Amino acid sequence: MIFFAVEGCKKDDPVSTADTTKKPLPDSNTIYFVINELGLHNLRAGEHYQLWLKIAPDTSWKSIMTLVISYTSQADSAVMVGSIQSNKSIDSIMGALISIENSNSSLSPSFPLLEAKQFISDHKKLRIASLNHDSTIGDYSDLQGSLVFTSRHSDSLAYTHEFYLMNLEGGGQTPTLKPLKIPIQGWKYGLWAEDTNFTPHQYFFYGLFTDAKGHDSDSINDFYPFPGGWKSQRMNVAGGSIIITLEPQMYGDQLKFKGPSPFTLLNFDRMRFIEKDKNYPMINLSNHGLPSGTILFRKN
Repeated sequence: MIFFAVEGCKKDDPVSTADTTKKPLPDSNTIYFVINELGLHNLRAGEHYQLWLKIAPDTSWKSIMTLVISYTSQADSAVMVGSIQSNKSIDSIMGALISIENSNSSLSPSFPLLEAKQFISDHKKLRIASLNHDSTIGDYSDLQGSLVFTSRHSDSLAYTHEFYLMNLEGGGQTPTLKPLKIPIQGWKYGLWAEDTNFTPHQYFFYGLFTDAKGHDSDSINDFYPFPGGWKSQRMNVAGGSIIITLEPQMYGDQLKFKGPSPFTLLNFDRMRFIEKDKNYPMINLSNHGLPSGTILFRKN
């Protein structure tokens, strides 16, 4: 017989330095855990991180608890802590996974984000593993891309309202996102422009896509078969960025009202002076936009 109960951190009861000095009474049925992740950011309203475990001999994911970021450091590291009541050995934990959910009734992970597979144990008291996105959404550290401001309109300034993720050099039209993998099921790429001259910041949604070539999901004002397009907002304004994000598909057409996810892959800082038909490189931010770290379990 296996029994589980969980206890985690609440938003109104964050972990503090003083709390760490109050050690709980020894309990052979309590498994404590600490998740330390670099680049783990708060999600949008209505979304949360969910912890799942595989406990041998069961090979299916068991929902454990909703996770709340306990505290963050200046180095962009986030910590989440909690405890599990279980009469199983700590060595029976064979896998850990963090997913993104917008419901508390999910029976299986909806949008897997981070997974731990290879654990190291120490005298049946500690169990630790890397918790990263290599086996879930994948690695984007080698992704490169650029964008071009261009337009077929006769208005000489029309290009300041229009951009695409394509290359016009040499007279052709070629994709600039390389290598761009097809995202795993349930995820797509999102293209956004951010304006930081307003409080709160404004975000303009250009559409979702899965391929480097072809129209995005918002193609009404697209004049080239690449992600991007024309909007009334001028892009030759300093303050803000043009970003490519990884988006869990939970909103459909309403995504434009939710704003971008925190999972930024590529970034271009907007500037006042831009040239028509010139390709501007984007910076890979996946090392900061996608979290990675460790999960540690301890049992008295």
